[in-house]
Amino acid sequence: MKRVSMWIMLCWICFAGVLKAQQEALRLDVSVENASLEQFVRLVEKESGYSFIYGEDVSLRQPITLSVKQQTVGEILEEAFKREPIGFRLEKNHILLFRRPLPKEKRYTICGYVTDRSSAETLIGANILEGIRHTGTYTNSFGFYTLTVPEGEVELNFSYLGYDVQTIRFCLQKDTMIPVQLTANNRLEELLVLSDRKEAGIYATGMSSHDVPLTQIRNTPALLGEADLLKTIQLLPGVQAATEGFSGLYVRGGGPDQNLILLDGIPVYNADHLLGVFSIFTPEAMKRVTLYKGAFPARFGSRLSSVVDIRTNDGDMKQYHGTASLGLLTSKIHLEGPVWKDRTAFNVSVRRTYLDWLARPFLDKDKKYGYYFYDINAKVNHKFSDRSRFFLSFYKGKDHCDYTRNTAYEYDYASYYYNDGMDLNWGNTIAAARWNYVFNHQLFFQATMAYNHYDMKMSTGYQNLDKVHKGETLYVYDSDYHSGIHDYSVQADFDYTPHPAHHLKFGTSYLYHVFQPEVMVSRVKEEEEETVQRDTTYTAISNGDILGHEWSLYAEDDISLGRFRVNAGIYFSLFNTQGKNYFSAQPRLSARYGLTDEVAIKASFTQMAQYVHLLSSSTIALPTDLWVPVTKNIRPMRSDQYALGGYYTGIKGWEFSMEAYYKNMFHVLEYQDGASFLASSSGWEDKVEMGNGRSMGVEFLAQKTSGKTTGWIAYTLAKSDRIFENGNINNGNRFPYKYDRRHNLNFCVNHTFNQQWDVGVSWVFNTGGTVTVAEQRMDVLYPDNNETAGTNYIPARNNFRLPSSHRLNVGVNYRKNARRGTHIWNVSVYNVYNAMTPNLVFMDKEVLEHSITLPSGKPYYWTEVRNHLKKVTLLPCIPSITYTFKF
Repeated sequence: MKRVSMWIMLCWICFAGVLKAQQEALRLDVSVENASLEQFVRLVEKESGYSFIYGEDVSLRQPITLSVKQQTVGEILEEAFKREPIGFRLEKNHILLFRRPLPKEKRYTICGYVTDRSSAETLIGANILEGIRHTGTYTNSFGFYTLTVPEGEVELNFSYLGYDVQTIRFCLQKDTMIPVQLTANNRLEELLVLSDRKEAGIYATGMSSHDVPLTQIRNTPALLGEADLLKTIQLLPGVQAATEGFSGLYVRGGGPDQNLILLDGIPVYNADHLLGVFSIFTPEAMKRVTLYKGAFPARFGSRLSSVVDIRTNDGDMKQYHGTASLGLLTSKIHLEGPVWKDRTAFNVSVRRTYLDWLARPFLDKDKKYGYYFYDINAKVNHKFSDRSRFFLSFYKGKDHCDYTRNTAYEYDYASYYYNDGMDLNWGNTIAAARWNYVFNHQLFFQATMAYNHYDMKMSTGYQNLDKVHKGETLYVYDSDYHSGIHDYSVQADFDYTPHPAHHLKFGTSYLYHVFQPEVMVSRVKEEEEETVQRDTTYTAISNGDILGHEWSLYAEDDISLGRFRVNAGIYFSLFNTQGKNYFSAQPRLSARYGLTDEVAIKASFTQMAQYVHLLSSSTIALPTDLWVPVTKNIRPMRSDQYALGGYYTGIKGWEFSMEAYYKNMFHVLEYQDGASFLASSSGWEDKVEMGNGRSMGVEFLAQKTSGKTTGWIAYTLAKSDRIFENGNINNGNRFPYKYDRRHNLNFCVNHTFNQQWDVGVSWVFNTGGTVTVAEQRMDVLYPDNNETAGTNYIPARNNFRLPSSHRLNVGVNYRKNARRGTHIWNVSVYNVYNAMTPNLVFMDKEVLEHSITLPSGKPYYWTEVRNHLKKVTLLPCIPSITYTFKF
């Protein structure tokens, strides 16, 4: 029996050895993609005959993607778990899995610029995805990216709207700089794309922001065929115009001075031409436009309601090209190209109206009127190396209006000559120098020096010349009125990405403000018989320069924790003026949680402060509107905004969003009852009151982002009001804000038929704003002393709501390719069905005379004046045609 047992044991040992040798010699083909641990285990068990044993503490950090041929089980497991906290041991026909500490990985950083292959223009917001580890980033405002990943095999996928995806695979063994040039996909000419899901909308951490597509700006039908950035922004939810057809912005219940409009990072004080009919921005000069309505990143400050961040083209470093346009109102030309190929490029855009030239032949020789405006955008971009770049940018814009009149009377005994005139100029001058430098693969630096000047000058005067026989008398009066702002600024900004899950931005700036609210100087000269009787200069208004020093410091971190992402930051500011300091710490917080790949919810809290005010009583942008800073008596405006939103992208080519917001505003200004601004800042502090405001609303947006038909439908339900508890305004009671409009519906669509034809349509509906109307006025004539007394009865501030307004615009583009370029004809009709939308509203009077006979027999007379609201429509149905040659 013993001998039999020994033989059985010996056979078993030999069999086990043979089995182990067979298992070790077993070679398998295994291919899995994004497999869970359970899926991978089942596959290996099926192919190898092994069974797995492991506990609940064993888990994967990332799904397994593996493709091997003729590998042993041990080699397969080694490859599958090399980056996972999982160890293994083979025991006969079992595989034991256990949790193990990961070896410390070496991590390296990849960075570089992403540019257009044909022009070397940097691409803002290009996406970079590492395909093996499923992590990624995107380029900043200068086309620079940085991404830190473990050493080993790397697969980088670079993508951007309208460009082919480029994939780069290599073994990462050290910090590496990889400049990437993407190739434009010409096949997309007929397939318009307005959004990139990977970096915007549902996938972005922040909310209440929109990347405004340049294609949409160019194709949206506009007044006189003049594509306009600000009017396109007015079609987005939460944004409205003060006056139909004008380019002013009123965002989430805020005023026009509460918008921070940045041109390459420099604030623009006056963004309008032709009293607000057009904005100063030409689409050909722009590269990217982003609107922030809330959830402001910590790098932005100084305004309460919105930020419009405009980035201009850097210039083509490879070849020359441009456009030339001729319209009914303006002509413009855009040109860019290399100064030194692959090193230095320029970009220039010029626009000018020619109403003054066209009208000159039809004007009376004794009466001359003139008006024009122009814009000049210029930029030079020099590349020292892959790490260092330098930019010089310049903007000059001006509106000019003039009037002259000559009158002459001649008699036998005398002659009389009289002439008068007015010359009005206003506009912006902006110059900036910017240097970008990559300190290392994780730290990007930008230094900016800038000069910003807004100026308004008005000259008026008249001259009388009397000649009697041989005598002669001359009287001359001249007046010069001037207002403006000078800003000198320096700024340093850093982008630091220590880890793909952390993207830090921090920086500081200093602005030196010189406010010149008003200076008015007049000169009177009298001559008699060529002898000067009087020659005097008067200073009628001289408020003197008001100096302001503004310092700021900010930091923000965009943190990614799987489906949960947070952008947290703070903006510190200090404003010094007239010996008084105002300090503000403004926290910013935005959070996003992805319920699924197609559904996300977001929330935000933002605090903002503002140190400048715009003095104006008109709904139209007038050049006499004045910017003034806070003072010892007028405190900075401040706001707290809360927002909550939901986003859905489950339908291919569509994006849906809904946002609700609530905003409190503190120390907002309104004119006291009976006071107004009449082109003079004198004593303005005594005419205004500080109070509080609130704004709330819900915004819906459905956007078609790809295909031959693109566009959006936007609806806003909103309410905004003010309260001034000291009693000088509306007796201290709450009243609606003058631009409080309950319902706003905007429809904007573009359809491309083929490479030659496309059409754009926009339709706008708004409920009316509010105005203050005297409900009754009575003038009484007393016969005893022949005096009249009158009273107005105004029950409340902004007590009358204007009627609703609506408007339809249509534009058609036709393109024809030629040997040396493309001819483009645009035919647009503004206000197609001639809706009589009011641009201006004022009170008209109906006079009713009454009389009775008193018991004493004396007659008693009185006059009743009834107020009627009168509407004036400045922009009826207006067709236009524009020709553009693109070369």
